[in-house]
Amino acid sequence: MPEPECEEALDRLFEYIDHELPEEEIHRIGEHLKTCPPCEAEHKINEKIKRLVNQTRHETAPDALRQRVLDAIRATRETPA
Repeated sequence: MPEPECEEALDRLFEYIDHELPEEEIHRIGEHLKTCPPCEAEHKINEKIKRLVNQTRHETAPDALRQRVLDAIRATRETPA
């Protein structure tokens, strides 16, 4: 069972990574990560996941795919219920 400090750090990890916490919580979790290898490992994994997601969301779908999706939406709207 994780220690209370670990549980809090892991529960707030994405907010910590996104800098969405009050400064004192960011500091407290940061200090915990410096002294807890398992939590720091989880932190590094989640940072990598965030970077990968951010990279992929900037890719543009090919025009042909975009057109097929739009055609499918139009066909759905035109089909009587």
